[in-house]
Amino acid sequence: MKHRVLSCAVAAVLGVGAEAAPATAKSPDEWGQAAAHATGDSFNPGESRLTPALAAELAPRWTVPMHTVKCAEPSVPLVGARRLITAEGYRISGYDAGTGALKWRTPVDGNRDIDLAAVVGGTLIAQYRKCTSGKAYLIALDARTGKTRYTRQIAAPMYGLLADRGILVGGAWDATISKYVLRGYRIADGAPVWSRVGSVHGATVSARGRMVVFGDDGPATAIDITTGKTAWPAGNGCFTPIGASTDGARFYVRCDPDDRIRTVDALTGKVLGTFPDHGATFGFATDGKRVYLHTFSDDGVLAVDAKTGKKAWRASFADHGPIEFTLGGGVVYGWRGDGRPLAAFATGTGSPIKLTTKTAALQGAPVVAHGRLYGRTGATLTSFAP
Repeated sequence: MKHRVLSCAVAAVLGVGAEAAPATAKSPDEWGQAAAHATGDSFNPGESRLTPALAAELAPRWTVPMHTVKCAEPSVPLVGARRLITAEGYRISGYDAGTGALKWRTPVDGNRDIDLAAVVGGTLIAQYRKCTSGKAYLIALDARTGKTRYTRQIAAPMYGLLADRGILVGGAWDATISKYVLRGYRIADGAPVWSRVGSVHGATVSARGRMVVFGDDGPATAIDITTGKTAWPAGNGCFTPIGASTDGARFYVRCDPDDRIRTVDALTGKVLGTFPDHGATFGFATDGKRVYLHTFSDDGVLAVDAKTGKKAWRASFADHGPIEFTLGGGVVYGWRGDGRPLAAFATGTGSPIKLTTKTAALQGAPVVAHGRLYGRTGATLTSFAP
């Protein structure tokens, strides 16, 4: 099997005749982390306005700045508390998610590289590293007003930030022991809670407060995200996660793109089932009913039952098929790489929808929320809406 090293971003695919979106009053219309939730599902269940019927009418509506500056790339944007939140140019900005009007902006406090971690309960938590000293800090802001709630120095810059159960987790290099470690900080006040040797292989996801981590040697272990303590040992076999179910009940794991996907109970580590062999696949998104994957054999999109792995539908591409996915409103959006329009399909049927060619300007993964797609287009972030 021929493999490719892919640099991907989250994207969007829309389709005609899709089933109704499973949004409820309890599902906020937000995109609070890089992959929407700690489960890494890349799904906004609260999105109900941008339906398959309207997807073909998407067009660029407004833009906000996303400048690259010395030592600092723009962070992945987040949507929460009716704000589109960006980090670029050594500052954090909050815009009205519907109109793009600037609502607040932090002052430029020297050269600093900012990573937006999550919007949790109306609080934005982010990390920044000072470019000159390398010192790292957590900062918490009111997502709606931009008011600072706290700023707290941490031991070292972290990567792979994830928020769940009131804890922010990230990986770091601990120079004092010359090992990679994982650290947990309390989101409420930024206080350190736990630290342990280990790192994340595969997707950085949490399911029911569990994360799968690896030590220097040996099998994987699931830890309790609130304490950092071992919850269950993975034992033999591959437990590299590619994502988790929307309800957090199970992990999806495998060894490599050629390996069959298995489902694992998040609380106990019990293997629940093994998907049929669909050939080598890549990427992951789920809406709770289906899992969406990129297929190497036909450069296409495969939708399978989220519990059994049985094929629901499949779409092939001559080249440059979608490699990662974003879900919302009964639509799956797929980013095909720079310079190519997004692909779009109805989640229930796989019926394709032709999107505007202007989505080819997207240079990464758009976010779906508030009846819009948001994505970086060069030195700006563009909102696409019907």
